[in-house]
Order: sequence, then structure tokens, then C-alpha cells
Amino acid sequence: SSGINAEYGGLSDLSLLQYMPNVEVLTVSANKITSLSDLAHCPRLTELYIRRNEIGDVAELGNLACLPNLRVLWMSDNPCCEQDNYRERVLQILPRLLKLDNTVVKENAGEMETKKKKKTIRPKSAISVSSAYSDAESIIRKSVETPIINAITSLLPSLDVEGLYILRSAIDRRIRKAEKERV
Repeated sequence: SSGINAEYGGLSDLSLLQYMPNVEVLTVSANKITSLSDLAHCPRLTELYIRRNEIGDVAELGNLACLPNLRVLWMSDNPCCEQDNYRERVLQILPRLLKLDNTVVKENAGEMETKKKKKTIRPKSAISVSSAYSDAESIIRKSVETPIINAITSLLPSLDVEGLYILRSAIDRRIRKAEKERV
């Protein structure tokens, strides 16, 4: 399975995911994400860990309703989690969820019941950032490592060829701009 781990990456949007339709497990907790609209391009997504971001309204989850395989959503510690009837609203929007915020969702006699799990489940299939590089690249990376670089590099294995070309073009433009600013 294909996974991305970009926790603590300083991400404010997920626009790169428009070019990653094969992502199955996404961990983007502890960032600055406000919108989930780009996730609609990830039809294979089964698990989404998006705790401690800036999702302001449960209605934002409507962007995930088109994901037929999404079964696990962990989004506690977002502003929307403080809204009235948060859990019920999420389950209305995403009725196929099996787990919400580390709590198993059970349907019993037409009535939703929940059962709290005792231990925290972490996505086992998510790729760690360091596994995406050879030893030499890891040594070079350590000298310039930042959360943003970690986030971007963790997304690379899930990009298709078109996505890689788009990313390369954006990087080339940014390098040219930075070089001009240095002069």
C-alpha cells in the first residue's frame, strides 16, 4: 500500500495530492491545513490522520464523501471538533467510517454506538521520510533538514510522472526567484 507521513511539516495545503491518486494512508497531523478539498483526488485513501490542524468546520468533510474506501479518520484537536454534535455530524457525512478519532464506530440495531479503543493505532503502512532516500542522500539531507523539506520529500514516492514534472517546474521557478533576490 502507498502511504505518506508529513507530520509537523508546516503544510498549509494539500494541493500536491491532486497528482497522487494512489495514496492509501495519509498522515498530516500537526500542520496548518484548513481545507480538505484536494483529498477528493485520492480515491484509494483508506486512512487519514489529520489531527492538530486548522479545520474550522465539519462541513469541510464533505470533500471526503466521494472517497469510497475511507475507513479511518483521526482529526481530533481541530477547531471543528468543538462544534455541537461533532461526532454525529462526521458520521452523517462519512457513514462508511469504521474508526473516528481512535474510537471504533459500531452500528447496532440502527443506532450508532462507539467503543473506545485502549491503545493508540498508528498507520503501519505510511512511508517514513528517511526510507525514501539512499544513505548518501540522507547524509546530505540532514544538513538542510526542515519540516517543510521533510513534508515535500515524503510526498515524492506518491507522485506520478505528471506530478513530478509539475513539482520540478515549480522548484525551478522558485530557485530562479531566490537567485534573483540574492543578487
